[in-house]
Amino acid sequence: MKPQFLNGSSALLGLSALLGFSVANGQTDAPTFYADALPLFQKNCVVCHQPDGPDVGGISAPMSLLDYEQARMWAPMIKNALLTGYMPPWGAHEQHRGEFKGERYIDKSEKDLLIAWVDAGAIEGNAADAAKADGLIATVTGAVMPESGWWIGDPDLVVQFERPLKVPDAVEDWQPTIQLPVPEGAHSEPKWISKAELDPGGPWVHHIVSSHMGVGVPGRGPFTYPEGWGVLLPEDPFITVNMHYHKTSGEGTAVEDFTRAAFKFYEKGDVIDHVVETNLLPHRGWTIPPGDPNYKVSTTHNIDEDIYLLSMGPHMHYRGKAMRYELEYPDGERETLLWVPNYDFNWQFLYEYEVPKMVPAGSILHMSWWFDNSADNRFNPDPSAAVVYGPETSDEMANARIYYAPTKPQNIVVGGEIPADMLEAARREDQLRREHSETLDLSKDDLEWLNDNGRMHEDGH
Repeated sequence: MKPQFLNGSSALLGLSALLGFSVANGQTDAPTFYADALPLFQKNCVVCHQPDGPDVGGISAPMSLLDYEQARMWAPMIKNALLTGYMPPWGAHEQHRGEFKGERYIDKSEKDLLIAWVDAGAIEGNAADAAKADGLIATVTGAVMPESGWWIGDPDLVVQFERPLKVPDAVEDWQPTIQLPVPEGAHSEPKWISKAELDPGGPWVHHIVSSHMGVGVPGRGPFTYPEGWGVLLPEDPFITVNMHYHKTSGEGTAVEDFTRAAFKFYEKGDVIDHVVETNLLPHRGWTIPPGDPNYKVSTTHNIDEDIYLLSMGPHMHYRGKAMRYELEYPDGERETLLWVPNYDFNWQFLYEYEVPKMVPAGSILHMSWWFDNSADNRFNPDPSAAVVYGPETSDEMANARIYYAPTKPQNIVVGGEIPADMLEAARREDQLRREHSETLDLSKDDLEWLNDNGRMHEDGH
């Protein structure tokens, strides 16, 4: 589901002084695509809006902003996306600028210039002007997909469905657990993951959950751990993923999914100081009243040992409105770790610190979620319904997943002996996930699973 942008333009009057336009003798020094808009698109947008743009969590940009004709055609929608703040997509409030990796803030002056370009008629200008604007063009890390076809580069291991999975007409919401076979001989001993990437087949993939690859949701890219941080992947003939599909049901709505996953591993001799752990931190036991436009729920979580907080991933569904993580230190001082004032189900970011944050034992994590169950929320499936925590997309969730590690260095040398308790814990975690779910056998074509409509793990997302 994507917002429907509104067409429209406004007069250039008022912006001319701000942007340095001059109007004399019938000549207007209006911004042009090559001299003004293109450098800003390159800085802020082309990481996604490029020819054959990247698939990020099942979402791909509908046009390339490196091409004038496409940019001109989409100009009214570009303006609306900028005015509403829908683009560039980023949920963290401006107060967090500089804190998280991959942030997508756009300066007001840049936004005003792009809007002025649209208002002036989306003028093309001289292609030679693009070369003159080199000083304005920021280098966009990861803006071009590597030749491998994976954002993490050339993977050490790729796993995928045994065959394409058909999600039939009758399905609206389905949550099967599926095994992705490991190629014979490709993973014969435990490995430490440094990067992992989930590649869902399309936008109907609500989420993917894996013990070793984290969570794949719309708009979220690969997991790249800081140097010395990692996750242990035990040797196994297959990788287990819990899929969640959500689409419109009815004749002709069937789709096929062919989800893949890729890993890069640490090399022998590297040192793992911090073994990444995760906690979903779900909050249940509430009911959102019908029609309530601003329903708030809150909970807390005690930090029992000194940890480095690596990242935060808030999760709600269509009624999700805003979310806040707040930390109360042992001395009573409070700090807002993450404030997402306009949560968007279509862009569920993982907010990873530029530098992992030290959180002392005895701290309390306060989490609050706000929901809009009113008719004014155009994504709301049913404003007349009382809503509780539940697995389907039309239900709601209040999760506050965190990734972290104890501060004490582990000093594990890759290729050396892995502590027995650590290896056993890694094996047990995935085994428990398998035991609490029914695994779909992709070698069969029967649809008996439709009688049960799939099953879900206890921990939700």
